[in-house]
Amino acid sequence: MLRCLLTRQNYIVRSGLQTRHINSTCRLLKNKEDKPMSSTEEDWEQANVKQSSIANYAIPQQASSAIPSSMLAAFNNMFDRGPNVGIEVITKKGFVLSNHIKIDQPLILLNGSPFLWNAPPRAPGFLPMKDWDIEAFKIFELVSPRPELIMFGTGREFAPIPEHIRQYFFKLGIQVDQMNSKHAAATYNVLAEEGRRIAAALLPLDE
Repeated sequence: MLRCLLTRQNYIVRSGLQTRHINSTCRLLKNKEDKPMSSTEEDWEQANVKQSSIANYAIPQQASSAIPSSMLAAFNNMFDRGPNVGIEVITKKGFVLSNHIKIDQPLILLNGSPFLWNAPPRAPGFLPMKDWDIEAFKIFELVSPRPELIMFGTGREFAPIPEHIRQYFFKLGIQVDQMNSKHAAATYNVLAEEGRRIAAALLPLDE
């Protein structure tokens, strides 16, 4: 049984203008005998005390005798989300990702992770994205760290990015490039594999 006895160590308690000295210390007693309890592994095993019931007296687990071949292998990054997700196959209506997930709609790849993108409809003509609202790209204001480059995949054919969209990304410190979706996806895969901070906004080949 563990008991706490007050003896000789001074503690000062101040209340208002008064100061009192309290002599106290704690000793561990084994059963009812007035003998200090040793901290050997055998004594802990015989104590038969639930670890969860004593906050600061949890019995440590014995270390593994296995020695890692590399010291780096002995550490795990709790924020590691695994490899970057890239584009494996481009279909007419969407994409197949490198994690074997098929998506039949526009897609944003950001910091190695895929996001479904509710892209505005494209208008006919030379500038199909001329009427797009900046609200379609608000995710880039929230993410940290921001990418250094975004690849626009404009569908089956190349289409220029309107100036107001380009200026929006420049103000965020993000460079802009645009290609058809096939080339944009291939470029994204290569640069992401190299460890670049790159994003992609990809439209399907056929809407």
